Amino acid sequence: MKRSNLRLGVLALASAMALGACDNGSVLLWPWVDIAAKEQPVPADASTPPPPPIIPDGADTGDGSGPPPDVGTFPNPNANEGAPVDGTPFTDGLPENPAIDTGDGAPLESAETGEPLPPLPAPTEEASATPTPTPDTPADTPATPAPVTPSFYYFRAGNLAPASGTGSTEMAVLVPDMMFPIKSAPAVAQTQVYRWGGGVKGGDQCDVRNFAAPWRDNYCETRSTTNATPWCSKTGVHLGQDIRVGTPEGCNAERSTKAADRMRYEVVAVEDGFISNVGSYSVTLHADSGDRIYRYLHLNMAKLKVSTNQTVKKGDVIGYVSNDFGGTPTTLHLHFEIKLNTQANGWQYAPPYSSLLEAYKRRENNPGAQVADDFVVATSPTR
Repeated sequence: MKRSNLRLGVLALASAMALGACDNGSVLLWPWVDIAAKEQPVPADASTPPPPPIIPDGADTGDGSGPPPDVGTFPNPNANEGAPVDGTPFTDGLPENPAIDTGDGAPLESAETGEPLPPLPAPTEEASATPTPTPDTPADTPATPAPVTPSFYYFRAGNLAPASGTGSTEMAVLVPDMMFPIKSAPAVAQTQVYRWGGGVKGGDQCDVRNFAAPWRDNYCETRSTTNATPWCSKTGVHLGQDIRVGTPEGCNAERSTKAADRMRYEVVAVEDGFISNVGSYSVTLHADSGDRIYRYLHLNMAKLKVSTNQTVKKGDVIGYVSNDFGGTPTTLHLHFEIKLNTQANGWQYAPPYSSLLEAYKRRENNPGAQVADDFVVATSPTR
């Protein structure tokens, strides 16, 4: 049997198993965090200073003896281990499961006023990142700030997609000073499994509805793992936040681009620190603050801009959004984690949604608009 036919057969079998699991009252999901959590152990002493940076072969050492540094990439020879030559496969083409409710059918209402929220225009490739202009006023007239039109909508922290699990009750912005991890492209925090293109919902990951949807938390989302944290009421949960990046057009362009060449959407360091680990599909940033660790999953591991032990500044580009995950199917997105050194429980994966939301508001210079709760009781799907 040809390799391509064999690959299609395996994907078809995996798809059938995923959809069948929903019909049988269980959830068979991609083991994203369960596998990812094994990529790097937490350091025993978070205050230990980083070792000296590793200088890639052929890089300029600063004494003029070497060639100019590569402007970009420090490919890890072990990165994306286990993936096919042409990169991690997609599950695009799975039949859409109408029994899985994404929540998009309900009208959106403002959490502040209860009034209906108008639909937003389709996202463009670049974020605005500019203040809303205000009209000129005479010098002796007190300026009245013009109302800012929301450029994005969001649900409150802990409000997960229907039938995807029970969210955390933690609402606090645990990291109030971090930068948003996507440099400039529009982004929507949302589940990747229970929306279009996901292993449970099926359909097309580049569906415009994915990019027009409000932000939605997916920390504590039900997954086929044994992960646990004090912030989630159950075990077997998702311990990060998935972020969809770009536009439907950009998604289609990236999907048709060779995996090793995807460089459309830049991912940046959210704090000053050093790269403590580069795994097969993850990059770990240990913040200089000492009590914070950030992990980025599913970057284009062939085009990383950083290497292990390299120091980085807040806003430095570390890589590009892709779907590298070994040989396990996943969508084009960034999975982002925050790990905090807590007084009561030591190092724990902490809820990142509120911190990401505030960082996005700052990046966009726009407050967005909160959507009223939809009051859906979130449980695992049974059909």
